[in-house]
Amino acid sequence: MNVGRRMLSVACLLIAASASAGIIGAEYRADTPFPQFMRLWQEGWSFKDADGNTLIYARPDMPLGGYVFVYLQNNGKAPITVTDLTLQGIKLSEALGVTERPADPNDKFGSSILLSKLPKGQIELLASAGTPVWWKAEPHEVPVGGFGEVVIRLRRNPILAKLDLGVITDKNTIPAAISVQPRPHFETISFTPDLTTVYLYASHPKALKPAKVFLDGKEITADIAWDKSLEITPIIIKLPKPLKWMSYHNFRIMYADGSAAVAGIRAWGRDMVYGMWGASLKGANSSEIAAKRYLTDWAVHNINVHMGMCSGPSRDFFQSPEGWKYCESLGIGRMTTWDTGTPKPVFFFTMDEPDAHDAATGELEPPDRLGSLGQYLVKWAGELRRHEPDTPLLLNIDNTYKPENWYMYHQLADIPCIDPYYPEQLDFVYRRRPDLLAVHSKPTYVYATSAISESSCQPKPLHVLLCSTKYRDGKGYEGRYPTPEEKRMEVYYAIAAGAKGLSYWWFSPDTYCRGCGSDDPEALALWKEIGLLGAEVRTAGPVITSSCPINLPVTATPFLWVRTLLSGPHTIAVIIVNDNVACDRVGTAYKPVEKSSVKVKIPSWLKPTDAFEVTYSGTKDVSWAGKSEIALDLGKVEISRFVLITSDSKLRSQLRSAYDSRFAANVAKLVKAQ
Repeated sequence: MNVGRRMLSVACLLIAASASAGIIGAEYRADTPFPQFMRLWQEGWSFKDADGNTLIYARPDMPLGGYVFVYLQNNGKAPITVTDLTLQGIKLSEALGVTERPADPNDKFGSSILLSKLPKGQIELLASAGTPVWWKAEPHEVPVGGFGEVVIRLRRNPILAKLDLGVITDKNTIPAAISVQPRPHFETISFTPDLTTVYLYASHPKALKPAKVFLDGKEITADIAWDKSLEITPIIIKLPKPLKWMSYHNFRIMYADGSAAVAGIRAWGRDMVYGMWGASLKGANSSEIAAKRYLTDWAVHNINVHMGMCSGPSRDFFQSPEGWKYCESLGIGRMTTWDTGTPKPVFFFTMDEPDAHDAATGELEPPDRLGSLGQYLVKWAGELRRHEPDTPLLLNIDNTYKPENWYMYHQLADIPCIDPYYPEQLDFVYRRRPDLLAVHSKPTYVYATSAISESSCQPKPLHVLLCSTKYRDGKGYEGRYPTPEEKRMEVYYAIAAGAKGLSYWWFSPDTYCRGCGSDDPEALALWKEIGLLGAEVRTAGPVITSSCPINLPVTATPFLWVRTLLSGPHTIAVIIVNDNVACDRVGTAYKPVEKSSVKVKIPSWLKPTDAFEVTYSGTKDVSWAGKSEIALDLGKVEISRFVLITSDSKLRSQLRSAYDSRFAANVAKLVKAQ
């Protein structure tokens, strides 16, 4: 949650009006630092410093950067296309020099102002403006009367008091000056699957009440819930007809002091994604039999998206039209890198781990390489968008150059994604840094990376990829599988930080990265827990996908870790995780919290009529009392609890009905198999 965070933003002052387009808002949003997690990152990496020691990239005083967002409207009589930008009068097409272009125009290339042919003085000027790393325009063509945006990633906070920006279109150049001052913004924007309802979560530094809500420049009626003690305001828009799938829209909220929160986003919504990567390498020789065997098993484990990277005997059938249809018959969608089918892919996989690939940009010094693939990724995302404009783009960020990597790329694609593998961290500290074992005794790593990523990807939906493998290094070291308890903690850590979708790496029982599809007893226990968790979080999916983290005042029994989410103005989700836990190379040790209770001070607008739990067995009564402060009597807490406090009298029955029709039979099979 980011209430009270340090944030720089901007007011955009239009210098000269344009006949064809006008700037309707802009901001510079600085990265939010999380110093409380710094100890988690100090593990070093493969580069050496001047003395030959392992280079430690993260440090307590490390500088961060931020994003420039510029929003425009096409007021002309013909579509416009943004072709370039100027920053302090310097064209970014000239400022972002590139590595030697490969023969294939779609191959990767690096870019940086340090690779440009600009004179030293201009490079220093751009550095004082924050050092641009990459930029993009969305959408590619702005129709007449339509809206668009420009995003610039800056490596560092600007030293200059004012940024002079020029948006160059195929018609003219739109100049603007950007000065630093506090500004409201959107934390989250989400859509129901039918695209008839929009959930907005607006944050104002002075906690002012929104005065007007605009969609694509038109004032609209909205359900606004406001509490003067809270920085975040939930807003629901009910539309008379659905938005067009993956259409781009501009949202704006006006406040009485003249300030505004502005954001652009594509309309996309579906049931909560609960995915799996890889495929079984075991099974029958027949491609069709092998694929159907594991896909059917995935459906029982409540997986609804095959995230790709299928190999082994099942691959040919999986990639065939018949395989596509079989996936869909089981309720399993697919992510692909380019291929399309019917129905269309859930996501296009823009790239895996660009921050890791950045480290290979040898033309730059190691500390300057992060973000060097940014402009290539903008180009490739544009190719994917033109190839299939109706498919959302997902970009996964790894664990290289942390924590700065999680700020660098999250505004580039539609679906920001991270892969914070806690088992890798345990393996690392045992092999190289046992002094860090204390800070990795719980999967805090997952919460920390998710919280950072949620802060930098706003208002987009964060996808978190969790580890379901054990690792071998080929030199005698062998880690262990994640325990069911760890995975349960990780799932709720990620959701508490704001994740809207989850998936697991991976199923394949490979030699060095042995997935949960193996016959190892530990893998079978993990795979079962993944299935049970799938029933649990997918039952609560409509609440989770429409939610936003918020710091509500909470008191709890010792050893309870508690976080809260808003889900519109009608529901509060309370996430409770047992904090009396320790993980090591053997497994997970924990002591249940007896006679546990939680008190939550709820927003003034919420008048609860019900409180209940969501579990893998469906919905469950919970003892509760109170009005402005809700007291929950939880009894014994083993690992986690997920409680909903709501004024929606229909919510419990709706979730229970969904559970009974979609997940109850699967859970019965999983429980019976134990």
